[in-house]
Amino acid sequence: MRPDEYWKNFNLGTELDIAGRFLFNGLQAFHEMRNFAAEEDAFEFLYGVAVGIERLLKIAVILTEHDTSTDQAEFEKGLITHSHQELVKRLKESHEINLAGVHNEFIGILSSFYKSQRYGRYNLASVYGPARERDDLNAFLEKHLSFKIDIEGMFTVTPNERRHKKFVGKVISKIVLPIFQIIRSEAGRLNLYTYEVEYGSKASKIFIGESFDFEGEDFLQVELIAYFASGAASGPNVRFIRDLIAPLPFDPALEADYLAALRSDRQKQSVLDELEAHYEEVEDFRERRETLEVAISDHLSYGEDEDGSEENFD
Repeated sequence: MRPDEYWKNFNLGTELDIAGRFLFNGLQAFHEMRNFAAEEDAFEFLYGVAVGIERLLKIAVILTEHDTSTDQAEFEKGLITHSHQELVKRLKESHEINLAGVHNEFIGILSSFYKSQRYGRYNLASVYGPARERDDLNAFLEKHLSFKIDIEGMFTVTPNERRHKKFVGKVISKIVLPIFQIIRSEAGRLNLYTYEVEYGSKASKIFIGESFDFEGEDFLQVELIAYFASGAASGPNVRFIRDLIAPLPFDPALEADYLAALRSDRQKQSVLDELEAHYEEVEDFRERRETLEVAISDHLSYGEDEDGSEENFD
């Protein structure tokens, strides 16, 4: 395999996985946003998506434009850009990419954010300027979903709802999937496997599952809770937990918060504070911790084996 083939097959294959991870993380950040008021939330979402799409575009450009007669130094120099619009324009010279106005507008927001806004708060002038990334994102959502976002009211702040998440996921999918298809077709032309990603990875959710929201993960959480709360759950881990781990006195009035903590890293923090308070009342915390470590083992055997003799847990 020639060096350029190795580069395009393996190194760019790694880049594809990285792009998928950034997209996954950005979409998950939007999914976990409770409202649209925080600049940090908008930054986290836009950063992940902007980096993911930029890297994806550059993979497609390399596979499309590069050949053995290319001046390598000049070609690599031409990849030093953060303009998503410029990269899309280059791809359109060789491929048909049908993007509607809403998609081009969102690409413009990503470019503006990545080129000029992501370091804006390092300037003293930012004291007098607006929260551009948040305001641009909110204006985009208001325009295309026809609603007004409240970011100031203590009790009227606009929540991030399912329809907002579905819309954002659909917009991003209409940008990402055509680019990924270009990567697939160009890799096929070159007899390479750049497009392959590991099943079950973050990138596979994006490129194989073509899933751009986390509604399925939320439903999975409920379904698994229903299963574990039923008598059908009878594996060694569940039996071990039922037999040996007494539940802590969590508040039934806060069960909605506890459910949210199972699916959101952000929501976990407040419940972790409560957990620490409960642990202060545990007489032998070291013993409980050791028991918890056993309970989450991937290879736990507990109870009786197939011939009816007693098994010890591992």
